[in-house]
Amino acid sequence: MRRLTDTPEPGIPFPYSPTPTACRTTPQLFAYDIGDSDQARADQAKLACTACPIATACLKWALANPALTTEGIWAGTIPRQRKVLRRRLADRLGKDWAAVVADHDQRLREQREAARHTPLTVGQAHLVRMDRELNGPMPRRRATTPVQQRRNRARLLAGAA
Repeated sequence: MRRLTDTPEPGIPFPYSPTPTACRTTPQLFAYDIGDSDQARADQAKLACTACPIATACLKWALANPALTTEGIWAGTIPRQRKVLRRRLADRLGKDWAAVVADHDQRLREQREAARHTPLTVGQAHLVRMDRELNGPMPRRRATTPVQQRRNRARLLAGAA
């Protein structure tokens, strides 16, 4: 339950969609309390989240605002799952992981905006296509060690400067 003292994480905005989402049209489907035994309803809500256009933003917001999301299904996750995800993010990026994610998102938005004004040249686009054709998709990464976590975080912070 939301308390007046709970404030949302400022760097991660509440997700918005111009089209109605399942959680807006059928909010009762997404009601979930700890110990809820209606697994079929929870599965139906999780399935609805897989088709949602703002599921990623919804999950970021729910993870960054634990005091505001103690109940309910957010981006296909229940409270216990969000707690595990928060712990993993803290292990990977540090205790202030929400600020790191917000900074990263801000840099991506700035890069996308800059790219709109300076698109790839024909040669660059050709190289990108060739790379994808020759190398295929990027390989999945293995779990990162604490040393790699510190190095990754230092690179993120250096890129932000």
